[in-house]
Amino acid sequence: MYKLFKRSFYMRNQLTLLIFILLPLSIVSFMTFFLIKDVVIDKVQNSRQNVVNVMAGDMEKSVEDIIYASNLFRYNALYDDLHAFKNVDQIASSEDYKRYGRISEMLDLAFSKTSGLKALVFYVNKAQFQIGTAGADYDANNRIEAISSEWITERWKKEANPERIYWFNVPAGQGELYDIDESNYLFVKVIKEHNGNDYLGVLYVAVSHRYFHQLFEGIGAGQIGLYEADGNPILLYPQQSELESVPEVIELQSNVSRTGWKVVYRFSPKEITDEITNIFFLYGLVLGVSALIFIALSIVLAKRIHRPLFKLQRIAEKFGDGNRLVRFPVTGSDEFGVLGKAFNNMLDQINQLISDVEQEQEEKRIIELQALFSQIRPHFLINTLNSIKCDLLLAGDSIRGRQIEALMSLLRAYMRVNDKSTLRQECKLLQDYVDIMKVRSRLRLYLIVDLPENLESFEVPRLVLQPLVENAIVHGFANPPDYAEIEVQISETESGVIIQVKDNGIGMEEAQIDRLRTILKEETYAQENRRVGLLNTLRRLRLTYGPNATIDVLRNEDAGTTFIMFIPKPEESNQQREQAEYIVVDDDKCPR
Repeated sequence: MYKLFKRSFYMRNQLTLLIFILLPLSIVSFMTFFLIKDVVIDKVQNSRQNVVNVMAGDMEKSVEDIIYASNLFRYNALYDDLHAFKNVDQIASSEDYKRYGRISEMLDLAFSKTSGLKALVFYVNKAQFQIGTAGADYDANNRIEAISSEWITERWKKEANPERIYWFNVPAGQGELYDIDESNYLFVKVIKEHNGNDYLGVLYVAVSHRYFHQLFEGIGAGQIGLYEADGNPILLYPQQSELESVPEVIELQSNVSRTGWKVVYRFSPKEITDEITNIFFLYGLVLGVSALIFIALSIVLAKRIHRPLFKLQRIAEKFGDGNRLVRFPVTGSDEFGVLGKAFNNMLDQINQLISDVEQEQEEKRIIELQALFSQIRPHFLINTLNSIKCDLLLAGDSIRGRQIEALMSLLRAYMRVNDKSTLRQECKLLQDYVDIMKVRSRLRLYLIVDLPENLESFEVPRLVLQPLVENAIVHGFANPPDYAEIEVQISETESGVIIQVKDNGIGMEEAQIDRLRTILKEETYAQENRRVGLLNTLRRLRLTYGPNATIDVLRNEDAGTTFIMFIPKPEESNQQREQAEYIVVDDDKCPR
């Protein structure tokens, strides 16, 4: 057992997991339990305080709406109607009926914003004649008026301040009001004459306690109450609560400034801590059982896994030290037997790969070079073209004879594409290619070559410049200009040779240039372009000179595009040639 614990990496991992993960996790869990309680209670307290503030704000807005509506009812063009209607005890004329209708309509209009309160709104003149809103329940209005008459007496009406609105809590017993067990909070405003000597009537707004119940019922656990300024409760929700027997209670308050009310919410933090305790207890139970099961299984599995894994480790070490004949002894057909067979097969494959890798790499390089420019070598076509050229020259047609000669020069170059060429020979081939393209495209095209004498013998892959010139002709002069010009400038730096192929064609947009640079940088083919000659040329350069060979593209300031080819000097590129990779594709037009 000691050997198992000492040598088994698997077992050490399990012990490390237990000591440095499970044990700290358990400690942190218990510490978190005691620390998180206060945080959660604080968060819940802040959240519910916000809810209480919102409720108080809703009540504040409702009171403001009632005050605004009562003032709107008082200060309007209906004063004459109210004054004329103050002593009417019944509708005795058409004028009385019209005044009644206008006052009722004004009640509907003024208190339209308070429709959400579902309040009873009515006006009682000095003769105790009642005017309600459309669809009013006059029986309920009469009962409210009768119950409130205990406070709203004739003397009170005369002494009341017309600039102020008064409110009273009007409780109701079974069947007293328009709904069973329905209490109301009553807002009252006395409408007086302009001189203040006498009153015209009283405006009643009765808000059912049902409105407050609906507002409070979403608060959750605990008890919420609405209290008047003197501390008397208007209502409690729920009416009965067990908080009186709880030792610790949190109380949250918010004021309704216009009325002096207080919204008070009381709840016990024990409800929250009990939930947290239950969650952490379940978590600790699961963690403890899981740890015990994990320890037991780890010990059992470690015994069975240790020996064959240790054998594999020893064989891998011997194989790495150079013993290519060592193999894993396969016994049985279980997982370790399958693993041993796969391990032995892997060692055999590694031996085979090591012996074949150099030969494969060399053959791959040769095959890729040959496949890139492999073509049928039409010797008979060269002889035939030569005969045609001689006939044309004998017939005095030197122009067509020159065209045939240029074509033959290109064909010979294609036939010897794997051979090296000099920059002077490549520039001569460029002139032959341009002469052929001038005949083919009927294009007034001029080729300007700037080749220093010291670089004329510089060796390059054959036909390495032709794709750049072809790209300029095919894409740059898609819309032929009056004067088409391609300029080839060759210069030397300390590290290599720079070849610039510049045209005055239509050029490319910046987005096209960025896309082409990405293709050349990543050496990937765009999905819509199956034949990319520029990319093949770049890979051919890198296969020959190493990864420092590059092709870049620039947009000319006036018109056209410039392709810049950099060829490192042979002494630098030979060191990097083995790192180059090449993929053979069809050579065709470059994306513009």
